[in-house]
Amino acid sequence: MRNGRIFLRPAQKVIDLIHAFTDWIYPPQCRVCGNDPDLCPFICSSCYRELSIFDQTPDSIIYHEDKPADEVKALFLFNETLQKMVHEIKYLDAPYLAEFFGREMGRCFLNRSISDVDAVIPVPLHAVRKRDRTYNQSAHLAKGISEEWDIPVRSKLVKRSRSTGTQTKLNKKERQENIKNAFKVNSKKNLPERICIVDDVFTTGATTMELARILKKAGVKKVNILCLATPVREKR
Repeated sequence: MRNGRIFLRPAQKVIDLIHAFTDWIYPPQCRVCGNDPDLCPFICSSCYRELSIFDQTPDSIIYHEDKPADEVKALFLFNETLQKMVHEIKYLDAPYLAEFFGREMGRCFLNRSISDVDAVIPVPLHAVRKRDRTYNQSAHLAKGISEEWDIPVRSKLVKRSRSTGTQTKLNKKERQENIKNAFKVNSKKNLPERICIVDDVFTTGATTMELARILKKAGVKKVNILCLATPVREKR
């Protein structure tokens, strides 16, 4: 009896040939500047060097006196180049870019206290927003982190129970009110004891901190937050 694997090699060769032909017709470009992507198929080393490592707790943590999260970190400073990349990820169909950055986040924080968890969960999108974007960018960040940390992604653990709309133009207080009670734990059975929430940008922290509160209330003992980037709060 023939083993199905006999047909795998020719099929893979055909797929590789199609990809090579597609790359020849439409050469890969850096998603930021359009130049040749010498770092990976979608980013050039020049644009990557423009990113500034932050690797600290976001300044806006001071807005949350109740401290619902045990540890909060962001990998990059949210500068102009990173802003372009996040825009590509969220609105221009580039989930592979999110997975690349997820792996970068995973490698940077591997074997550190923030990675001492049982599962990672992406900040969930409401069904309406997910339908518009076709995917959840935080889920793809979480996937990259999961691969580096070798722990599972629990995407279905929490759902967004109501649509909150964009928070971009809201101030700190408005963001906190807008996101309040927007999340719901689907089941309190078999909850991981230690969770790391994953998101793209930690601005005021309203979204991830509210999710941390919900998880703590449900019985999770330790909740960390890891984000791709954060802006630096203006000093007064």
